[in-house]
Amino acid sequence: MIDGLARVGPQTINSGRLRWNWPMALSATGIMLLLLLALYWPTALSMAEIWWRSDTFAHGMLVVPIVLYMIWIHHRQLLGLTPRLQPRGLWLIGALAMLWLLARLADIQVVQQLALVAMVPALVLTLLGREVAWALAFPLGYLFFAVPMGEGLVSPLQDFTAWFTVKALQLTGIPVYWEGWLIQLPSGDFEVAEACSGMRYLIASLALGCLYAYLTYRSLWRRLAFIAFSAVVPIIANGLRAYGIVMLAHLSDRRLAVGVDHIIYGWVFFGLVVLVMFWVGSWWREPQTQGEDQSVPPPAPTDFPLVGSRLLVLPAAVGLLLAGPLLALESRPQDSRPTLALAAPPAPAGWEGPLPATQQWLPAFREADAQLHRVYRLEQRPVHLYMAY
Repeated sequence: MIDGLARVGPQTINSGRLRWNWPMALSATGIMLLLLLALYWPTALSMAEIWWRSDTFAHGMLVVPIVLYMIWIHHRQLLGLTPRLQPRGLWLIGALAMLWLLARLADIQVVQQLALVAMVPALVLTLLGREVAWALAFPLGYLFFAVPMGEGLVSPLQDFTAWFTVKALQLTGIPVYWEGWLIQLPSGDFEVAEACSGMRYLIASLALGCLYAYLTYRSLWRRLAFIAFSAVVPIIANGLRAYGIVMLAHLSDRRLAVGVDHIIYGWVFFGLVVLVMFWVGSWWREPQTQGEDQSVPPPAPTDFPLVGSRLLVLPAAVGLLLAGPLLALESRPQDSRPTLALAAPPAPAGWEGPLPATQQWLPAFREADAQLHRVYRLEQRPVHLYMAY
């Protein structure tokens, strides 16, 4: 890719005109993306923290490398396009910066993360043009898998898994009593917990399905069809998994498919489902177009006057990116506010306290203006009181 870029144009500045070629466009885009990461670092860090501690969203650590790989395998085709500055993209950057600011003031973390990720395609559109942005639409859209969201689907997925399991048990002829997420059999009780909802399988399947669709198919309808297929299959498969676990525990008098076995059977089963899903998807594999992988001669770079409206796109984009964090600093409460003092209530008759707490563990409340931790004792049995304002 570097060799191809090096062949573009012998000069960047010629006859008082600035030539906007691939080396300059990629350099500007890289610098702007680094600036975006630096300005919105707390939001990016909040996503990374969730990736690290949550099994459901651990795939987020692989999203950026996957996106870079998607771009690299088609870089020769991208070199055949002409990068152009797109001033209209500034409106999108400004709108996303304001969306991030509103979410920051309202302390809605997921909206901040969505706005941050959406700024990447907005910058690509602004600095490289509509043609390049459209060619990169799929990889840029894949970036949204980095946002840890979807927890609102856990309860509906639990409902479906419980319903599917109960119906399958009834078809098997096993008497079952069903109430909410609780399933009662003669051999014991079973609960469809959050870990059994299939949420992590659904997200992982969608992420893998999108990658497989992009690498395997060329037509848009086949890609969308396989992505829809990768969303339906894990939901049905998770219902079968839950039914199989309940049946295995029922038939083995609860010696199998409980505890660690439960999790092992889940991941092994999911791996088999993904393999079958890819095998089915291979039936409609599209052959690579002849000459598609050949190098495309780079286009002639576009140019524009050194003094002109398009030259202001770069500083305008920087200013719009700065607007969100700067306005957020201006909107922070001033340090001159009166200090809040929380007081613990007196101990009831027969109790000791309130006493200072020696334990370091506390509930995690971000940006609380005041906190209080005290201990009460009754016959040497402690009760901890924690207050946050």
